[in-house]
This record gives sequence, structure tokens and C-alpha cells, in this order.
Amino acid sequence: MQAIFFYIFVYFVGYYASNVLNMLTVRPLINNRYLAALIPVYGVALAHAYMVVTRPLPAKADITVEYALLVFIAMPVVVVTMGAAYFMWNSKGKDDHAEDHRESAGAATAEATTSDTVEQKTETTATADTGKSKDGKNV
Repeated sequence: MQAIFFYIFVYFVGYYASNVLNMLTVRPLINNRYLAALIPVYGVALAHAYMVVTRPLPAKADITVEYALLVFIAMPVVVVTMGAAYFMWNSKGKDDHAEDHRESAGAATAEATTSDTVEQKTETTATADTGKSKDGKNV
């Protein structure tokens, strides 16, 4: 259970590090932070797996190398990857929904701006016409 929390921690460190990197650059370098945050997770998992395979396991722990690789590395990485896929899928719906609101708000703003412009032109024309006589001279 501790391994899952460790890999979740590594995932969120990578996620927020990519967010900070995007804030520091002029143009965002990382478009999909959900997938970019998996890179440190896989890197730590490979280093952890290398350490488990090359060094002897603790003598008091009666486990095999395969069990350690499966329970302490493979399972947490799969859980974190599934969580990242879920977050990415969940945010995709929010982005689409937000774009619909932006488009409808933009259309409403454009419509209001157009009607305001027409009203201003009408008022300007009416004001200009009232102060002139038929021959175009001011009265």
C-alpha cells in the first residue's frame, strides 16, 4: 500500500512540475500534463525495478523477486496509469463543456455588440438629421 502512495506522490510532483514549467515559459511546452506526469513515474519504476533485481532482498522478508516486482512496482504503476487516464478522460469532458459555454457566451456577446452598434448608428443618424434643414444647413 505504501508503494501505491509513493507512486501517486511521484505522479503529482510530475504533474505540478509540468504546470510550473508551463507557467515559467512564454508558450506552454507541455500540452498534456496528465501524460507528461507519467514520465517520472515510469523513470522511478525502472530505477526501483533495477534496484530490486540487482540487490538482494531483505533476509527477514520471505518474498521472491517476482513478487516484489509485481506488488511493489507493476501494480502501483498500473494503478497510477489508470488514474491518469481517468483524469485525462474526465477533464476532456470539462474542456468540451467549457468550450460550448465560451462559444455560446461569445455568440451572445457578439450579438449584443452588434445590436449596440446598430442602436448607436441609429441615434447618431437621428441626432445629425434633427439639426439640419432640407438644404443641409444648420438651423
